[in-house]
Amino acid sequence: MQKQALQPYLDWFDVYVADYHEKAGENASFVERKQRHTMRVLDHVREIIKESGATQDLCEAMEIAALLHDVGRFPQILDTNTFDDRVGYDHGEAGARILSETDLLDSLPMDIRGVILSTVKYHNRAALPDNLGPDALLVLEVVRDADKLDAIRNNLKYLNPDALHGKALKSGLTWHDSEFSPVVYDLAKSRKLIPFGSINWSNDFILFLCCWIYDLHFNYAFTQLKESGNYKALLAKLPDNTLISEVKAQLWDDLNWIIVKS
Repeated sequence: MQKQALQPYLDWFDVYVADYHEKAGENASFVERKQRHTMRVLDHVREIIKESGATQDLCEAMEIAALLHDVGRFPQILDTNTFDDRVGYDHGEAGARILSETDLLDSLPMDIRGVILSTVKYHNRAALPDNLGPDALLVLEVVRDADKLDAIRNNLKYLNPDALHGKALKSGLTWHDSEFSPVVYDLAKSRKLIPFGSINWSNDFILFLCCWIYDLHFNYAFTQLKESGNYKALLAKLPDNTLISEVKAQLWDDLNWIIVKS
């Protein structure tokens, strides 16, 4: 997308974030964190676009959706003092509602506007609706891949017992160097995604992140995970007992196999 075409959306986003930064008080750093996250997601999306094979209109939708995907996060930190959607504030739904109440997208064709709003609304869902059209599904997959890449990067900084659980990290985790839930282990061993409701221990959460390789779609995402060192660093956060070592080896081998295959 040409920079001048995206500029009105960048200008709107900057004003929007500045307003919440002013209101956030002691939580201003979390507003800044989400702003930086958004720009990194946009950078990842621009790389994925190169292999997406999408039309120009959909490429533009991907960039706009990446820029706007987390607009619901900013009021969330003010309203709930957390980034945890389980407190009853779905930041995807909130973001789509916020955008629908502005005229920001009014100049776009109706179908592209719908694709962007669907992406914002559903980008954080564990499972996507069955009735999404192919254009909406493609844009969602691009943004979700990019979002996961930066979420892994961000979480690496906070995977320690001193992190602010509930703000910087999901709440409800019990930190332990070696404990893990058998159901989570079995899901990881079976190459399945881990429902957040199954997570009890910090190692469960790390396996939850590791299993995202089974929900990525583009070669750039797999390659970036490996070449950045972030996936290896994530695996290194897990304990080195026999069972976990087996699943760690499987996950690393699977990532490499996917890259070779693609």
